[in-house]
Formats: sequence, C-alpha cells, structure tokens
Amino acid sequence: MMRITLAMILGVLCWVFALGGTPSYLYGKYPLSEGAFRALPQRAQTEGIPLAVAEEGGGLSFVAAETEADLLAGGPYLYLDGDFFLLGFEQDLNRAFLRGDAEGVELIFLGDLDTMHTFLDLLGKLGLLPLQGTVELERREIPAKIPAPPQGVRLDPVLWGLLVHPDWFAFARDHGIERVGLRVVVVAEVTGLLPEGYEQFIQSSSDGLVQLLLPIPLLDELAREDVVQSVRPPYKPQPIAPVRP
Repeated sequence: MMRITLAMILGVLCWVFALGGTPSYLYGKYPLSEGAFRALPQRAQTEGIPLAVAEEGGGLSFVAAETEADLLAGGPYLYLDGDFFLLGFEQDLNRAFLRGDAEGVELIFLGDLDTMHTFLDLLGKLGLLPLQGTVELERREIPAKIPAPPQGVRLDPVLWGLLVHPDWFAFARDHGIERVGLRVVVVAEVTGLLPEGYEQFIQSSSDGLVQLLLPIPLLDELAREDVVQSVRPPYKPQPIAPVRP
C-alpha cells in the first residue's frame, strides 16, 4: 500500500476546510513503472472494471458495459485511447481520477478520505502506484472564471479551461463541448498542412479550417503548431428570433 505523505494529509485537510467556500481538489504527478500501461487493460478486466476503448475514427467500444451511461453509473471505469488513458472512480459526489499515458500521470481527488483510500487500493491492484511509493499532493482551487491560456498557446479559453480542469467530462458537459470518450471536436484555423500525426484525428477540412476529433491531452500541442493560428470549438448556429408582425 502506498505510504500517504504528510503533504497529502495536509492537502486533504485543506480541501475539507474549503467545503462551502472556493471549490478545490488535490493534485499530484508521477511517472508510471515500465509496462504498467501495457498491462492495464488485462488487469482492469480481471478486476471487473468496465472499459471504453477508442476505435479507429474515434468511436467507442465497451467492455462490461452497454453504453457510456452504464460505464459512468458509479464505481470505477477506464477509458483507453491509443497512448492515453483515464481511470476514474465515482461514488455519490466523490470523484477520483488517474489520467495520462505510459510515461506519466496526473492523480486527482475531489472527495473524502474514504474515496482516497479506495482509489489508492485500486491503483495498487492495477499496478499504477508511483515508482517511489510516495507522491505529494497539493491543494488546487477550481477558478470561478475560465483561465486564459499561456502565451504561445493559441487555444480558445474554454478549451484551455477543459484541459486544466480536474474533471474533463463535467467541464465538457457544462460548457457544451462535444465529447466522444477522451476526445473533443475542435476546429483549427491553419495556414498550411498539419503534421502527419494529426491525420488520424481529422474529420474534415476546407478553406484553411480543419475539424478534428482530438484527444484532450493533445489540445495544447495542436495549439502550439507553427501552422496553427487558433484552435476553438466549432461554431454553433444560433436560431433566428421570430420577426414580430
């Protein structure tokens, strides 16, 4: 069992004291052990965790669940999308996430101590605990306003807010972002061809605009590409107000 550091415990207390005030969560990063990501799908199925796996083109296939609603109905769940994954756990209003790739992960808690211990036990069974056995968690506040992206990241603020938010799915839902698994629909305004690695995510292109179904972790990378002027959600047509006679 992973040893909980003093910094982690203090972070939990800070989060508890913040209830009723500014919403906050606990956040930490660490590298995975070699082979942990590769072994994850089989270990998850052994533990009876339902899976959503991204297919070619971005659609989802499910294991031990019929629909995404079934997948997210409560308890643990796992999304796999190429190099990326998200392991989630939800019980009542408590949530925990481990998201990242084979190299490193983000650990996020929005819940009580019981949720933390349950999730850490699950990480141990799946071989996803940190290499050194400890991780320091810091308390982070959820900003009341969507933060602006850093200089050089030509990303719409709503998409930047999604990328850095502790709960991708809740943020996408609340801000009307079209999501399929770990991907979202975006439009890139470009001055040339995107690098070859993005071709698998392209849905359509015309007149300097490219629509992609892009993994959330790649949003800022796309927005830094030299040929990209901006990355934003697709424009949604607004209904025309009826004209009064």
